[in-house]
Amino acid sequence: MAPCALTVDSLNPKVLALADHLGNAAIARRAQCIQNEIETKPGSHPFDEIIYCNLSNPQSMGQQPNTFFREVLALCDYPHLLERSETNSLFSSDAIAKARKILDLFPWRTTGGYSHCQGTEGLRDVIAAGITSRDGFHCNAEDIFLTDGSAPPIRMMMHLLIRNEKDGILCPIPSHSLYTSSVVLQGATLVPYYLDESRGWGVRMSDLKQQLDGARSKGVNVRGLLVINPGNPTGHVLVEANQREIVEFCRKESLVLLADEVYQENIYIADRKFKSFKKIARSMKFDEGDIFSILLFRFQWLRMSHTPLIRQKEMEYYQLFHGVLRPWCVH
Repeated sequence: MAPCALTVDSLNPKVLALADHLGNAAIARRAQCIQNEIETKPGSHPFDEIIYCNLSNPQSMGQQPNTFFREVLALCDYPHLLERSETNSLFSSDAIAKARKILDLFPWRTTGGYSHCQGTEGLRDVIAAGITSRDGFHCNAEDIFLTDGSAPPIRMMMHLLIRNEKDGILCPIPSHSLYTSSVVLQGATLVPYYLDESRGWGVRMSDLKQQLDGARSKGVNVRGLLVINPGNPTGHVLVEANQREIVEFCRKESLVLLADEVYQENIYIADRKFKSFKKIARSMKFDEGDIFSILLFRFQWLRMSHTPLIRQKEMEYYQLFHGVLRPWCVH
């Protein structure tokens, strides 16, 4: 008999490493078993409900979806509804107005077809205007890449940064498993740094430096620093002074700053306000020699920017994206 073509031993070793990394999935599986026992054998446990906190899914916690967004999506995906009289009684007037405005940004006023590989130009223009208004610094729509969720841009950046197992990424602990899993799946070295709970889950720069130097002493080429602000799962918001320390640290150590700012609207600390790393970096007014890269993840899209230091370096940076990213987007 011919040997089996697919066995555990013949799988991609990076996938097996990821399975080991996700060993805590056994807890989720055990929870599912208990859930089944609660449903089939009432009274078998001293509780009658399991609350799953391993996934960022607010609907599983009872939060209802935002009706406005779903109405707008429905109208955009089936624009013929906008021409029917009964639509006015089924959908809110705000959703109807927003859907018409969004459809005007699409060629042929329809969704579902292929678009520019960076995303529909009109949408990127609107996003760029919003960022410019928020930060007080110009945002170029050509630097924006729209994606179908947060995972694709993260994997994209890992593909760009990670060359072999000697490369590493500084990742905060605690953090979302998506980042640590992506590093492991790329076969790179995960370099953890620990958030300081006593300082509101801030980044202690001495610890960050210690972790970086320790990794480098072991031959790891640390390529980037991931910062999640506001924090996931901690919910913390970095103070501006800490952000400035981080920006300066990346400049000094030649690290790409990967800023996850997905939850910028989820602020639960009364005396804290969100400020983007782009705004912080551009307000610091570096000298011409202070060149480093910032990649910002926001909501369901990825923005790539370069600190506006000298035009030549910006052009070289954008040439990298023209030559590397866009060919991936062939439909």
